[in-house]
Amino acid sequence: MRRLPFFLSMESCPRRCIYCHQGEITGTLRAPSPSDVERAVFSLKEETEICFFGGSFTCLPRARQKEYLNSLLKAPPGSTVRLSTHPQCINGQVLDFLSAWPVSMIELGISSLDDRVLSICNRGYGSGEALSALEMILDRGFRGGAQMMIGLPGQSEESSMDDLRRIASAAAGRSVTLRIYPCLVLKGTALKKMFEEGEYSPLDIGRAVAWSARLLALSRELAIPVQRIGLHESDSLGGSAVAGPHHPAFGELVRSEALVRTLASESITGPWTVPARSASLITGHGGYGLGRLARETGLEPGEARRRISFAG
Repeated sequence: MRRLPFFLSMESCPRRCIYCHQGEITGTLRAPSPSDVERAVFSLKEETEICFFGGSFTCLPRARQKEYLNSLLKAPPGSTVRLSTHPQCINGQVLDFLSAWPVSMIELGISSLDDRVLSICNRGYGSGEALSALEMILDRGFRGGAQMMIGLPGQSEESSMDDLRRIASAAAGRSVTLRIYPCLVLKGTALKKMFEEGEYSPLDIGRAVAWSARLLALSRELAIPVQRIGLHESDSLGGSAVAGPHHPAFGELVRSEALVRTLASESITGPWTVPARSASLITGHGGYGLGRLARETGLEPGEARRRISFAG
């Protein structure tokens, strides 16, 4: 199904997280009005998933939410709504209200489930509250989404692995998908001040890719689909990132790393068969995957390439 995204940059967020500046991430400094949304929806010719990202949709005043949701009345039949929100703004009344519209998914910003990390980041809730919100969404029959982050202040790889296991346990086999975002130091954030004062050290690209690849592998093991890895690239994001693992193809690097680890675990010397649809994970981005495979196996890049065949 086609998607039509709208970014409500920090609209109604209950607090300012130390790492967040939605306007810099998305390049959208002004949230669209309900009239803006309605005009865009009215022009659609096919069923569409209308997405409200950024901000915290269910923290908006109820009347404002209704104005945005009513835009669906102008959409082609079969269209749905996806929204992202803050765990503190989920309860039974909120979900009763949303059930009047064809909501396809409710995504929660679950940056971490480590209470110390959540406190440092000024998230305003504890891990139990976040998991309870996710369970409530799933109990009411909605599909859920979890937006996780890596490299946050005070966070470790192992704690994020445990976070994902806890999300899987809360889901109990129900429909949950995952997004994985690296923590970047952005202009206009409290994290930038921490970085400048030596209180925070961001991940480099190599460690961020390796960490995310571990999460990706675990998500596959737990049967939790991953919707996206890395922030959506924009001119605004590129100009705002002061430090941290910013790369325009971060998700591709992570998937390449995950593939290389799988190949090396199957055989340290090859030969290897790679699906043709995954060829770019080996050869793309300056041969990133091939270089990683060579380092992982101890082979020369040329020899590693000769031992790979692409099938299908």
